[in-house]
Amino acid sequence: MKIAVVAVTIKGLKLAERTAALLSETGEHKTVLYVPGKFSLLRIEGERQPYRKPLRELFRELFKEYEGIICIMALGIVMRLSAPHLRDKTVDPAVVVVDELGQNVISALSGHLGGANRLTVQLAGLLEANPVITTATDVNGLPAVEMLAVENGWTVEPFELVKKINSDLVNDKKIFMYTEYPLNIELPEQIELREFARYSPGRREDGRVILITNRSSKNFPHGTMFLRPANLFIGIGCRRDVSDEEVREAINAALEETGRALSSVRSIASIDIKSNEQGLLDAAEELKLPVEFLSREQIVEVLDRRQDLSYSEMVKDRIGVGGVCEPAAILSAGETSVLIMPKTRYGRVTVAIAEGGWQ
Repeated sequence: MKIAVVAVTIKGLKLAERTAALLSETGEHKTVLYVPGKFSLLRIEGERQPYRKPLRELFRELFKEYEGIICIMALGIVMRLSAPHLRDKTVDPAVVVVDELGQNVISALSGHLGGANRLTVQLAGLLEANPVITTATDVNGLPAVEMLAVENGWTVEPFELVKKINSDLVNDKKIFMYTEYPLNIELPEQIELREFARYSPGRREDGRVILITNRSSKNFPHGTMFLRPANLFIGIGCRRDVSDEEVREAINAALEETGRALSSVRSIASIDIKSNEQGLLDAAEELKLPVEFLSREQIVEVLDRRQDLSYSEMVKDRIGVGGVCEPAAILSAGETSVLIMPKTRYGRVTVAIAEGGWQ
């Protein structure tokens, strides 16, 4: 985590220097110590950045640049400085406050998704201080649903339901979690884990429902929460000078046809001769998906080993391999993956989808 450590007094500066050093030594964080300009000539270890501007201006910059902000100052000051820059809990940085004596470390903002709670516990341990965490689930020793998602690499949909699910957890209401995949995680007694095959969209449940699946939400009741594993891998073949719109439409059509969610797609893959195909690159960027380009040798090896994959002599004559999208999807997803959509043509684009592991 990239962390700014901010001090405002000489006593706070000494603690800030120690804080930055301890966090950097863990190897998990890169810290920059922000020093008031009047103390900038003091000998200070580690990377530092003097500041002379008002704190309200400094905080505006820190909120944009850093994943975490540790403030050696009063909590009230930090709240007033942070308020104008708050956007959303999914993007706000972790903000942690430490008193000048180093007795208390307080998780002030973005406790779960931003990582402030975890950072608070870690820093309190390093400083031998008291960690102060006030989020209801943590106080009650319960896992917040968004933290379950973060720890397991899932995407939450719709995010608006997080507050309601966590409220139900804290108030001892039953939650039914249906999963398509084997899970090895500890869950509180309020959450009853069931196999996905037991779920029926038409059955009325006596509690909220969470589905761990890559299936589209289209055919499920409103108010259902989905935890999306990133276990879909899309292989793409395309004609020269294909547009980004053609690629996007092909991917969306393939997902619609298979009943799968875009948020479960981990990556796009194609052959290396398409690495400069701007339409493909732009489509991947617009969909916020990484794109991988595989060598002809890798693709030929898969085609030779897997006789069940599509093979075209015409494609081989044109680019040197007998197929692209299916072997590309398989290579990205791994040998144990399953091809849930074989090569399918959408105009000038061919698409294949493989389902692989989610961890």
